[in-house]
Amino acid sequence: MSNNLALNIEQIKKEKDGLDVLGDIYIHAVLGEKIPSEDLHRLQWYGIYASDETQNSFELKIPLNMGELSLKQLKVLTQISQEFANNSLTFSNEQKVELKDIKIYNFPKIFNLLKEVDLTTFFEAGHTVRRVITCPLNGIDNEQLIDVSSFVEQLDNTFIGNKKYSNMPNKLQFSISGYEQGCELSFTPDVSFNASTDSKNKIIFLIKLCGEDFGYVYPSQLVLTAKAIAKIYRDFGNREDINNSSFEAFLEDWGVAKFYDLLNSSLPFNVKNSSQNNNVCFIKKPRMGIHQSAIEGQSYIGCLLNNHSQKSETISKFTQVLEKYNASKIKITHKGNIIVLDAPSQNVNEFALELEKINFNPFV
Repeated sequence: MSNNLALNIEQIKKEKDGLDVLGDIYIHAVLGEKIPSEDLHRLQWYGIYASDETQNSFELKIPLNMGELSLKQLKVLTQISQEFANNSLTFSNEQKVELKDIKIYNFPKIFNLLKEVDLTTFFEAGHTVRRVITCPLNGIDNEQLIDVSSFVEQLDNTFIGNKKYSNMPNKLQFSISGYEQGCELSFTPDVSFNASTDSKNKIIFLIKLCGEDFGYVYPSQLVLTAKAIAKIYRDFGNREDINNSSFEAFLEDWGVAKFYDLLNSSLPFNVKNSSQNNNVCFIKKPRMGIHQSAIEGQSYIGCLLNNHSQKSETISKFTQVLEKYNASKIKITHKGNIIVLDAPSQNVNEFALELEKINFNPFV
């Protein structure tokens, strides 16, 4: 990409914030007009993509907070798939659901349905702070050092849909894990916070910037540290050259020492520049199969999907099985597989067998 393209993208963002484009799609939906290329770019902020240059159909990517779906939300997604997306539904990596073959005039109805079950597509893409990536077993795995759900929620509530973070130099991706090993991801987050313990057995969060060790903070310092990192990148990141606008390129340009000094000057505490825990760890993988939950009387079932693109009929069968066994929540892993979070332990084996029948395979 050329420098001119970077400047064009910056101009597009300056002329109209990505968050302000959704109202325009309603106009296009009514009038049936072709969407200008500038607005097509802005629509990425809402997870909307044209399938081709003709704009005959569109794709919608729905990012999920902490990768979680309730039974009610899953039913609404199935309804949208059946009525507006040619029965398509894909559980993708990065904890998202994708719907294809959508006509532009159906987006108002789709967004109304999503709103009814508290699903949004704000900041799915574009130059934004993305939803925090986290491990799917928060709060139910006894091996976790700490349940990080509250930290994820605080950061998502701070960043997602906030115009202060809707015009970054490029995307910024945080991850938070309750395991020192981190979570198994298909990419390296810009900023990772992984739980660990110090020499006094107190919980700390090891910080990695673009995969490299940076330092550590205590739990009470995590949210402020993440906010400060986002503000520094927003204010000082490269907006002149799209090829060097990433957070990683920003660090390479500035150097870690300069970034470290500015970060500490932005905080009421200092980020410790080395961890007292030097254990060598392996990446924590999401668990497939049947496992005892940390919640009494419950188990969780990890299901491997041979095909992550499902027909709505299959998802309907899946919701029926969940209802039969009084399960109400699932999570999508970073590889697009499924974990049923709250399976009753007393009949978990029968539950798993029924999941296997619809090719949600727990026996791996």
